[in-house]
Amino acid sequence: MSEALDDEYPWPSGPWVRALFVMTLDGAAAGADGRSGSISGPADLEVLLAVRRWSDAVVVGAATMRLERYKPMRSREGVSAERLARGRSAAPRLVIVSGSLDLPWGDPAYSESTLPPLIVTSASATEDARARVPETCELLVAPGDRVDPTWLRAQLIERGLERIVCEGGRSLLDDFARAGAIDEWALSLSGRAGVSEFTPVAVRTQDSFVFTRFVRRGHE
Repeated sequence: MSEALDDEYPWPSGPWVRALFVMTLDGAAAGADGRSGSISGPADLEVLLAVRRWSDAVVVGAATMRLERYKPMRSREGVSAERLARGRSAAPRLVIVSGSLDLPWGDPAYSESTLPPLIVTSASATEDARARVPETCELLVAPGDRVDPTWLRAQLIERGLERIVCEGGRSLLDDFARAGAIDEWALSLSGRAGVSEFTPVAVRTQDSFVFTRFVRRGHE
């Protein structure tokens, strides 16, 4: 159960941005269908749920929303009650970064999440594009022609959203990394490479490196 992973993915006191990322052995962030779910699995899903469980905000890019088609951001009844008892909102808030505001607005995630999704765009977004944002969402416009991750982080913290999960996609994670806006990387390494699957047989850490060995499945 994801509850058992809480101690492995603790939230420090104060603002914290955790980048959550799954990657194959050959560096792919998605499968042939373009979705991260096709390189994931039950264990990785448990980590996702554990990380989200006590988070305040889940930040994703527009391309990820178009491909992954997120479900409404909610928490189970018991978890919602515990979150409220801990002084958090009933569920994390979905935060979507999009320059064009070209999103699948008819999806339930935009109208049925516990909290109104926060749609973040730049000042260069057209008025017509802004008008497409449904009333069930809140629109936040960043100054300039791009959304600066440092600015976005400050905006979320100002709204009381201190525990921030950045789930990507890759370009959004790159932007956050270049801006120095990430406090922690939670990287899940999938034992897939192309059409083959591999099993981890050794792992060790030294200095700032993690050294692993994966063997083709069936040859362990």
